[in-house]
Amino acid sequence: MRASLRWLSELVDIDVSVDKLVELLNFSGTKVEAVHSIGAEVSGVVVAEVAAVTAHPNADNLSLVEVTGADGSHRVVCGATNFAVGDRVPFAAVGARLPGMSIGRRKIRGEPSEGMLCSAAELQISDDHLGILILPPEAELGTDVVSLLGLDDNILELEITPNRPDCMGMVGLAREISALLGHELKWPAQPEPRAASLTPAVTVEITDPQGCPRYVARYLEEVSIGPSPLWLASRLVAHGMRPISNIVDVTNYVMLETGQPLHAFDADTIVERRIVVRRAGEGETVVTLDGVERTLERPDLVIADPSGAIAIAGIMGGAATEVSETTGAVILESACFERASVSRTGRRLFLRTEASVRFERGSDPQMAPVAAARAAALIAKLAGGRVADEPVDAQPQPLEPRRATLRPARTDHLLGIEVAPEAQEKHLRSLGFEVSSSGSELEVTIPSWRQDVASEVDLIEEVGRLEGFDRLPATLPAGVRGGLEPEQSVLRELARALSSCGLHEAWTPTFMGAGALDALGVSKEDPVRDAVQLVNPMNEDERRLRTTLLPGLLGSCARNLAHGAPGAALFELARVYRPGADVLPDEPATLAAVFCGRRSAATWRKGEVVWDFYATKGVLDAALKFLRLGPLAYVAAGGMPFHPTRVASVSVGSEGIGIVGELHPEVCKRFEVAEQSLAFELDLTPMLASLPDRPKVAELPRFPPIYMDLAFVVDSSVPQATLRRAIADSGRPEVTSVELFDLYEGEQVMQGKKSLAYALELRSRDRTLTDEEAAAVRARIVSTVAERTGGELRS
Repeated sequence: MRASLRWLSELVDIDVSVDKLVELLNFSGTKVEAVHSIGAEVSGVVVAEVAAVTAHPNADNLSLVEVTGADGSHRVVCGATNFAVGDRVPFAAVGARLPGMSIGRRKIRGEPSEGMLCSAAELQISDDHLGILILPPEAELGTDVVSLLGLDDNILELEITPNRPDCMGMVGLAREISALLGHELKWPAQPEPRAASLTPAVTVEITDPQGCPRYVARYLEEVSIGPSPLWLASRLVAHGMRPISNIVDVTNYVMLETGQPLHAFDADTIVERRIVVRRAGEGETVVTLDGVERTLERPDLVIADPSGAIAIAGIMGGAATEVSETTGAVILESACFERASVSRTGRRLFLRTEASVRFERGSDPQMAPVAAARAAALIAKLAGGRVADEPVDAQPQPLEPRRATLRPARTDHLLGIEVAPEAQEKHLRSLGFEVSSSGSELEVTIPSWRQDVASEVDLIEEVGRLEGFDRLPATLPAGVRGGLEPEQSVLRELARALSSCGLHEAWTPTFMGAGALDALGVSKEDPVRDAVQLVNPMNEDERRLRTTLLPGLLGSCARNLAHGAPGAALFELARVYRPGADVLPDEPATLAAVFCGRRSAATWRKGEVVWDFYATKGVLDAALKFLRLGPLAYVAAGGMPFHPTRVASVSVGSEGIGIVGELHPEVCKRFEVAEQSLAFELDLTPMLASLPDRPKVAELPRFPPIYMDLAFVVDSSVPQATLRRAIADSGRPEVTSVELFDLYEGEQVMQGKKSLAYALELRSRDRTLTDEEAAAVRARIVSTVAERTGGELRS
């Protein structure tokens, strides 16, 4: 927001330097981003009148403009077309200086140009560079434009936070400065309008009180449309707005002054002079002031008459009802619109205006009649109109005053400094709060323009702002030392363990398409196809949240191989997303890895080694060993995207956690990776839930162990893990280690059978085991194995 220091000085006495004022505003929370002294970089620009306009003989988009000034006539080559003969414009003659440039005599497409006609952007008044700045007709020829437009002023560039809509107007900003300096706020002088009992009544109907809590309409007639006086036009120009006509300029001026947006309708274009504030019909259209036909939706709030929508509430008026040169009667709108509705409609239509910026922050319902009266009085003064004696004020639910209690002792406690109760009361009164003392407490009535204040802590913040945040002591908040959550620590350690095994961590996109699952070859009934769908995806091919990490990792492997890498081993620790019981999806932590191509290069001692199932399984065992969850169990499994006979499910205890194996050749072909590629994917949720709180340290054994080898013949279909678990369970507590060291299938065992040999370690913590005790353990194991697996001890 731009704010003229000269204008502010009319509303409050400013007896400090600009730098000090900026410092006070910054410390109070109203940030000043920059101070512009526009006129300092402009010299030699004067008022000139357009005398003649002819076409450029050598360019279709240029014209030759003859201008006259106090020192005679000059010819200028110009590319703008928004002016006509008789208009008064800013003329930079040869030798003039503009921001970033000096004006000299030169030829443009073969025609000499003796200066330059200036736009508002070239004078750095606004960003409008589409046309020449048209000056008021009473501007005297030869007058210096800097003094004429008040450019010898300091303009504050302010960053107004969304919670302070009251500072979006000069009065609100002056109120803030008056509180900081301890001076009185001076309201603008109010001219008395020529009131009359006018017969053409205006009616207002609000069908959506939530969308429009208040709508004030003032009716004026016998107005004369014309240019604004110089003081009004120059004030708008200094704030980056282009003067249009006296009535439109008054609405913009009052908006800048009070922060309350207004709009003027041509009363004769409104059917029955009946205004209805309602939601739009689906597909309803309106042509806005910028000439664009806009299609509306049901949530959009509109201003309508019996014939249809005539304006988009809080954003922009309609072309059909705009004030023109033929306008004789005006309906002035000053309303309060719901901030969320204005913001939503503006974003959808990509339409942002000075009015919408203010309504999005929230407007003061009590300011609506004040601004309407102010604008009506100025219009009557500048356009010669008569004002209806009574406004039409539609307010379905009158605003109730808001109150809060302030305890001065609580202020001292929270701020950390001592502020006298009288000083606290003075600070609040200076901001427009009504304060009454009630014992040790202050009863405060919150003004309607301070919608950000609702409770005692908000009042304390206001006291702190005016005392100066720089006065508050710096203290560290009490708390505990920060650290990682147990889950975060485990995941980091897991990533380090995988990296130490030679894998590289990858980060792949969270989104995927149905094509990725098709490439994996999973069936239509596979749970991974039940994905969370995005309503507004950035890419139509990535409409789903991923349910598996494999497509992203396979794509990364393919890119590495395409760039000449002989092999790739990538892992990812991330979340997958599955529809949950509630609105939000389930997000289990998942570990996946993909291995393809060369594992190690050929040396003089051995040839090239590629990734295979046992190397992949070894990586998984080594990485998860530090979690202290016990040995992993592997059972033959099947299903896409894995090879039908080279895949195993992974479990810890009796709970399955994932799958590991060689990928199906068709899947490898679709993803363009090595034909023998492998992968694993694990759901970490059950593992993380069963992690021990802390490692348990056991006493070193003091007694020697007994070693025992046992071989069992079982059916070929019996998993090794089942037999191993039976040995460990039945041998407990004496058996402390069970390791498979031999697998035999051949002539010495029956067809359909296999022999599995295990090395056992037996130990007792309090004595040396005897041979008899070892024999008893052996008998228990043999009996349990026969019961669970049907296996026989092989002699």
